[in-house]
Amino acid sequence: MLELLAHASLVFVLVIFMLIERGTLLDRLIRLVGYSRVTVTTKALEEAGQRISRYLVMQSIINGSYGCAVGLGLLLIGLPYALLWGFLAAFLRFIPYVGPTLAALLPMALSLAVFIGWMKPLLVGGLFLILELGANLVLEPLLYGRSAGVSQVALLVAIAFWTWLWGPIGLLLATPLTVCLGVLGKHVPQLAFLGVLVNDETVTELNRYYQRLVARDQDGAAEIVEGHLKTQPLGAVYDEVLVPALCYAKQDCRQDSLTEDEAQFIVRATREVVEDLDTRPLQTAPPATDAAAVPADEDAAAPLPKALILGCPARDEVDELALLMFWQLLDPAQYEVELTRAPMVTSELVALVARTSPALICIGAVPPGGLAQARYRCKRLRARFPDLKIVVGRWGFKESADETLAQLRADGIDYVGTSLLETRDQVMRLVASSRRL
Repeated sequence: MLELLAHASLVFVLVIFMLIERGTLLDRLIRLVGYSRVTVTTKALEEAGQRISRYLVMQSIINGSYGCAVGLGLLLIGLPYALLWGFLAAFLRFIPYVGPTLAALLPMALSLAVFIGWMKPLLVGGLFLILELGANLVLEPLLYGRSAGVSQVALLVAIAFWTWLWGPIGLLLATPLTVCLGVLGKHVPQLAFLGVLVNDETVTELNRYYQRLVARDQDGAAEIVEGHLKTQPLGAVYDEVLVPALCYAKQDCRQDSLTEDEAQFIVRATREVVEDLDTRPLQTAPPATDAAAVPADEDAAAPLPKALILGCPARDEVDELALLMFWQLLDPAQYEVELTRAPMVTSELVALVARTSPALICIGAVPPGGLAQARYRCKRLRARFPDLKIVVGRWGFKESADETLAQLRADGIDYVGTSLLETRDQVMRLVASSRRL
């Protein structure tokens, strides 16, 4: 008992001093990790703290209510030390899965010893069964839900592991430790596999769509897209399914997981899906060497002419395909979009802008790759056309998003979008503001 009390006292004092100096400890941890990762470290610590705090608060509410109900019920049945069993029921329920069973076994064993017959022991067992079902089916879905953000299967495996490693203490700390692992997996790229295994985020249909294309099942991939369109708007399907699939194709092709022929099939199949979703004819900008001039008075009679938006891929046909998706999201009654082809050098692009005088130019650069080309085009355009509105679409999954956005904004770009819908909304605002000016 003295050893147990000594350990408890040490932990209690340590917790108090850590809470007193938590600001200093945070600064020391950030300095230890390095100031170059201050953003990731701060976000990870904040998210871990919020998820664990939310979990503990909700569990305290549920377990406190459970313990009060157990104590009151056992008191009415007449079991000795009813308040003690209620307190233990509330405390032990913090231990996932095992705690409620332990909390019920002790009162049931005592009821068998002190009561004559089976009526009151059965009442004690029925009380715990009813309260546990009520807590699991009513209180937890209502108050708790996914507050910890941890998958149930992952939590079971984690409980077994931490209990094997640390015994009863590991059993009690299993959920907070697993939450911390899930947060690390979300914010540290090298530990991303932990986030996939631990977190309870819903798996999207992206993998199925991409897998169908890798298996050269174009019909199956098209069916997945059609299924999404029944519940989601077109822009959301592009952002959540098609564009990320193109990103994965580029990434796998770089890592030699896909052959060039397989990557071309994925791009070609996705283009056919995109073109099937829109019935408007594609308007492509003429080559820069074309001397055809735009008539000066073609829209003189129009009170509010369409705003000309020039779409330019940064590097390859994947960027060109992403711009096609972006073009489909714009209102054709308000915007006239011209898309250039992928193999266009920057000097030709500058000449095209000088000839057509667009209200805005959107450069598509789907990661990975294309960042250097996009930055070069933006610098050349900004140097030649200081007042031109320039938007860069860095669509798809985010790779070093903060650093990438900072680099692009330093080049004088008006806006950098990480999703098609977000970029469309910002383009509409930029065009409207330029018209007012």
